[in-house]
Amino acid sequence: MGFIFKRKKKVSKDGTNVDIIGYRNDDNRTWEPVTESGKYLEEMTEYIDGIFPCKKEKPFVFHEILSAIVHIDVNIIPPDSGRDYYVLWTSGMSDLPMTLPDGDYDKKEYERAELVLFLPKDWKFAEIGESAKELGDAYYWPIRWLKYLARFPHEYKTWFGTGHTLPNSEDYDPLGEGTEMGGFFFLPVISLGKDYPGIDALICKDGTKINFLWTIPMYKEEIEYKLEEGFESMMDLFTKVGFPRVLDPKRQNCLSAACSCDKL
Repeated sequence: MGFIFKRKKKVSKDGTNVDIIGYRNDDNRTWEPVTESGKYLEEMTEYIDGIFPCKKEKPFVFHEILSAIVHIDVNIIPPDSGRDYYVLWTSGMSDLPMTLPDGDYDKKEYERAELVLFLPKDWKFAEIGESAKELGDAYYWPIRWLKYLARFPHEYKTWFGTGHTLPNSEDYDPLGEGTEMGGFFFLPVISLGKDYPGIDALICKDGTKINFLWTIPMYKEEIEYKLEEGFESMMDLFTKVGFPRVLDPKRQNCLSAACSCDKL
């Protein structure tokens, strides 16, 4: 998946400082046991279920069998009246704080997070007793990536926050079967109307703040546009062509869509 291939700094056209870090698989890393597990799970579940209630079907979970550093599960809320998409959110990433850079700010505002991703109502999930291999990568890759990304900051001693991007290798390899998207962009889970509610940060009973990051699969050209032009330009582009709220593995590249809009 990801690998450390380079590290450099640049300034986007909007003046944003960008620290570009690539990652590689490292066979010399040692296995680290889980030290915290499920600390905020009950509070998060109650909070997310309150935003996305589901009366037709029970939410279900892709449990992780073997864990290192943190135990990552992917929780899935089925579609319901007024919501024609699945809600996927990780639990376990926030059990440990991420490693933030030094600076004049309160790290507790940003050091704990979980990931969120939305799938269309016709997405296929594994049946009881069916393995990920039997399901097929065309349907499993979003879950595989959520598990990988949720562990990633702890594994590489880094962090994810608003506006961060992560390519799948230096070549932006496809994220999975059936898509040419090759990386991710992270945003707060913003509201896009009554059927697409946002998710604010959760303040737990002990005062811990947990941010929820919308994990958006992106094309190489989109990520490089954001790195070159800056965060605000990327948000303007999304506003123009529409935010890709629910995953479409074959959606049109936003840059191409913007060009089409200009020709109308």
